[in-house]
Amino acid sequence: MIQVSPSEGRPYTPQPMLVALVSLVLAQVAVGTPRPATEATYARLKPSLFTIEVHSGNDGSRSSLGSGYLVSRDGLVVTNYHVVGAYVDEPQRYSLRAKGAAGERPARLVRIDVVNDLALLRLDGVSADPLPIAPADPGPGAAIVAFGNPEGLGLSLIEGIFNGYAEKGLVDRMLLSMPLNSGMSGGPILDGRGEVIGTNVSVMWQSNSLSFGVPASKLHELLAGPPLELEPKALRAELQRQLALLETQTTERLLAAFAAAPVDAGVRVGGTTARRPPEAFDCWDDKHEYKDEGVVKARFGCNLQFTPALNELGEVASVELLIEHFASSRSRFGLFGFLAGHGHAHSEVEALEPENGVRSAPRCTAERVRFAGRAWKTTACATAYVKHPGYGDYELSATSLDSADGASFVQLSVQGFEAASFLALSRSFLASLDPEPAR
Repeated sequence: MIQVSPSEGRPYTPQPMLVALVSLVLAQVAVGTPRPATEATYARLKPSLFTIEVHSGNDGSRSSLGSGYLVSRDGLVVTNYHVVGAYVDEPQRYSLRAKGAAGERPARLVRIDVVNDLALLRLDGVSADPLPIAPADPGPGAAIVAFGNPEGLGLSLIEGIFNGYAEKGLVDRMLLSMPLNSGMSGGPILDGRGEVIGTNVSVMWQSNSLSFGVPASKLHELLAGPPLELEPKALRAELQRQLALLETQTTERLLAAFAAAPVDAGVRVGGTTARRPPEAFDCWDDKHEYKDEGVVKARFGCNLQFTPALNELGEVASVELLIEHFASSRSRFGLFGFLAGHGHAHSEVEALEPENGVRSAPRCTAERVRFAGRAWKTTACATAYVKHPGYGDYELSATSLDSADGASFVQLSVQGFEAASFLALSRSFLASLDPEPAR
């Protein structure tokens, strides 16, 4: 080990006694911090781990698969909601199966937790030992292992590091340094004592070693709740109940955060300013010059991370904010020609067949309004959820009209909200824009 002496500024070699002392301290730390014994852990836990499959009736084929782990002696198995989401939507069409060390057997859905992406199944005739649930999280930096069946190729063990919790979003997610793969969703995450600290749930897109888990603390309510009725109408009603609770909690937390945002903590986007969005949002900005049009665009966007998803609908309780500013010092025609098609480029509203059974055809309105001391052209669109009355996707976009050589564009997009909540969030978002005189 070579270090730099602060006093002399040149390399020196540590004294033998110091080296021995450091080695002793490191050895004591290693002894005091349990590490997963991977080979023994693999053999011991294999009978308690399962591959969960959703089948549509064809022998030898599956519609989707994930992983699961035993948590009780009477056959309760934890997995992810998204692993069994197709069955929840259409129990009359699909069936659930579990494959483990003792073979394949049917599985019954017991309970779901959409917010935390968890599901509880029951298997008959399981004789393996349940995995113990840890009473608390390990400290950040602790060594962990995760189990699962990547791509259905076979039970696999992945070593990694627990880094605490992701700082963004409104849903708790464990931050893991480990390369989880498709098919490992629903598998257990274990600490150095072999206790469950979480459940594999997702990975960061285009990242090979950043993954996320659902903390084990979310299992307690799942294990304690009443069993579900497995009729389609009852399952849909339970999804509606959980969607309503999630939407209400998300709206209340965001409105409170908007109201509490300090007035003097702002962001500047080209010629537009706004109060900084709540800390729950993940935000980014950039700037781009369109030389042919003579336009400079500044952009600031935010969204919520780790939003839950329903099988057919995708993300729900999802919120995205966008603020852009366009400026042209040489061509007003170029600026307004550029803006003519700009709003459509950002819109995610799509024409839908009325009989698609999932979303209604969108309805849009356009008008001119005044807010933040400026005149704006606004467009608002709504798409209703067919199977969940009262909820839908909403989008509000607005382009300022009162400047000849600059314009602002703002947009709020939400998924899985009631109309009243969307209107309340829209008012908070628009109120966060600071009034500015025309340029």
